[in-house]
Amino acid sequence: MIFSYRDFNIECFVKQIGTNFVGSATISRVSSSGDQASAHDTGYLTAFATEIKALGYARNFAEMWCDTYLLNGGT
Repeated sequence: MIFSYRDFNIECFVKQIGTNFVGSATISRVSSSGDQASAHDTGYLTAFATEIKALGYARNFAEMWCDTYLLNGGT
């Protein structure tokens, strides 16, 4: 799943590990020239019983990361 959130591009992934699914996200900021800036990788997050829950969690986590990044002045 790829989507835009504020000034960021977010790509979420899901991987099956045993009987559970874990999500992760790669977050990159869009520069004023339209180029991708350096990316932040969340690594694997919490495990869930379904793929959709893992994907939803990764998306929410990424959006909260973006909000925190902006509140902290982009540092």
